[in-house]
Amino acid sequence: MVCLLGCFKGWAQEEEIHWLTIPEAEEQYRKQPKPYVFDFYTDWCGWCKHMDKTTYSDPVVVSFINRNFYPVRINAESADTVRFRNKVYLPVRNGHKWYSGLALEMLKGKLSYPTTVFWYEPAKLDLVIPGYIEVRKMQGLLVYFTENVWQVAELDRFLTDFDRVFGAGAVKDGPAPDSVSWMDFKDFEAERQAQRKKTLLFLKASWSNSSKMMERVIFTDSLVAAEVRKYFHCLQLDVQARDTLTFMTHTFANAGPANGHLHQLAIALSEKTLKVPGIYFFDEDGKLLERLYYYLDEKRGRLVLDYIGSDAFKTMSWEDYLKLKALETL
Repeated sequence: MVCLLGCFKGWAQEEEIHWLTIPEAEEQYRKQPKPYVFDFYTDWCGWCKHMDKTTYSDPVVVSFINRNFYPVRINAESADTVRFRNKVYLPVRNGHKWYSGLALEMLKGKLSYPTTVFWYEPAKLDLVIPGYIEVRKMQGLLVYFTENVWQVAELDRFLTDFDRVFGAGAVKDGPAPDSVSWMDFKDFEAERQAQRKKTLLFLKASWSNSSKMMERVIFTDSLVAAEVRKYFHCLQLDVQARDTLTFMTHTFANAGPANGHLHQLAIALSEKTLKVPGIYFFDEDGKLLERLYYYLDEKRGRLVLDYIGSDAFKTMSWEDYLKLKALETL
């Protein structure tokens, strides 16, 4: 099985999630905004207890949540009055039971347990996931949010790709028969002069799970590879590569420990803030056409490659291009 979360290797492993009360989470949120993850449970819920013993005890899940979220656990049948985001939630009585007013609003009246809610106000993020979440799916969800994949990719499609890379039937390392062929930097200039094509440069990192997914799922897709071969010379660079290399007549080396062992080319491409995965497109003369700082699934990847590779971007907007492609499939 492929190792999940390369950055986790250097972390001090934690044994449990640091669950916060709402006042504690709100105080920390005011100092440093981060997404919330809410665990709605009841005292009688067996699956809630099972999820606590399994998913919420997994070391990767524990460390990922503690570092990237404000975790809050709410008893959905509490009679407490709760204040969250400057709004007061009163408990609601139904017969002999009380229900949390916050639970009623966040779960949109559909009270089942456990239910997990990912919530982040600045991004208008409010995803409600009812039921037990097993460990691997939770790891996929955490990557989906912390690596900002949620901004561009459908959750179900991403989780399918995630399982292909990190699940029991994980894609093995090594090139697939129809995968993209990556060029060595030392051969790039001669190839570029011999055959005028655009250039695709894929920026990846060992600690970026969505980078690994693109490398092992997207760029091994035969249709993606066909689009790439048609239009582009292809290069890939690990942001911490140690090699000195030449790109577009300029020489770059590793920037050393003072700069996090980042490669100078990665720094130059990233415009002050390093973002991975990154895809950079250059025209036939080496001029930067576009930079994409997000995960691409196979379908969207093929469309982006054709839009830029075929020069459709010169005559129509991305939105008009998508409409045209939708009509072609009717």
